Amino acid sequence: MHSPRCKGAMPRLRLAIAAATIFALVLLCWPHLTMFAAAGYSYAWWLRPEVHWAVPAQLDDDSLRPVVPKIMHQTWQTTKVPKKWQAARQSCLDLHPEYEHRLWTDADGLEFIEEHYPWFLPTYLSYPYNIQRVDVLRYFILHKLGGVYIDLDMGCRHNLDFMLLHNFTAPMTHPVGISNDVMAARPGDAYLGHLLPRLAHWNRWLGIKYIQVMFSTGPMFLTVQYSLFPGRRDVGIIPKPTYGKYDFSGDAYFYHLHGSSWHANDASFIFWMDRHKLALVLLGSLLAAGLAGAVCFKCVLQRGYRQLKSEE
Repeated sequence: MHSPRCKGAMPRLRLAIAAATIFALVLLCWPHLTMFAAAGYSYAWWLRPEVHWAVPAQLDDDSLRPVVPKIMHQTWQTTKVPKKWQAARQSCLDLHPEYEHRLWTDADGLEFIEEHYPWFLPTYLSYPYNIQRVDVLRYFILHKLGGVYIDLDMGCRHNLDFMLLHNFTAPMTHPVGISNDVMAARPGDAYLGHLLPRLAHWNRWLGIKYIQVMFSTGPMFLTVQYSLFPGRRDVGIIPKPTYGKYDFSGDAYFYHLHGSSWHANDASFIFWMDRHKLALVLLGSLLAAGLAGAVCFKCVLQRGYRQLKSEE
C-alpha cells in the first residue's frame, strides 16, 4: 500500500517529467521552430504584400538613375554550356553587347567564397546538395560585384536595363514570393547584406530535398528574408507578366526553358500536392475529425467502465 503522500507525489513527478521532456524537445527543435515561424509569417505577409515594382517603363523616369553595374553573371558546372541552353544564353548576350559577361564554374565559385567570404566557407562546404551552393553563390557574387544574374535556362526577349534602376531586383513568382532565377543588385546591396548572414541558420535538414533546397537557399529563403527585411522600398519586384513564366498576359521580357535539373521525384510529389491541395485539406480535416471522434468515444467508454467498477 502506498501512503497518501506518495500517491500525491506521483502526479507531480509525472508532470515534472512531461514538462522537462517538452522543454528539451523545444530546445532541440528551436532552430526549426524559428524557421517555421518565419515561413508562416512570410506566407501571411504575402497575402497583402507591399510591393515596389520594377517595370521597363521606369527607364523613362528621369528621376531614376542606374545603380547596378552592367555585368551579366551566369553559372554552370564547367565552361561548357549544355547545347540545349546555348541559344537562350546567346539571346541575352546579343541584347546586351555593352555588358561584361561572366560564366562562373563550380571551381570558380569555391575560389570566390574562399577569397572574399571565408567566414561562410564551412557552411558552403556543408551543403548536402550542390544546387544549394549554386544558389548561394549567385547571392555572394551580386553582393560583392553587383550586376545582373540570369539562369542558363532563361532567354531574353528584350534589353534588361530596367533592372539596373533598383538596389535589388527579382521577379514575383507563383504561388507567392520572389524567385532567384533572374536578379540584379548593386555592390554591397543592403537586402543581400541582410540575408547572407542568415544562410547558416537556415542550413537545416528538412527531410525532403525539394523543401530543404527551397527553404535553405532557394526562392522560399529569398521570399522569407524579403518579407522580414525592413528596407523593402529599395527592392524592385518584376511583375508576373514581365517575368513571363506563369502569366502570359503581357509583354514578357524573358522566355523559360525546361531547367530545374536538380529536381527529383520529391518535387513531382510536391507539385502534385499543390494541384490537389483543396482535396488534401478536406481529406486531412475528415481524418482529424475521425481521430478526434475515436478519442472521445474511447474516453466515454473508459469513463463508463470506471463508473461500473466503482458501483460494484
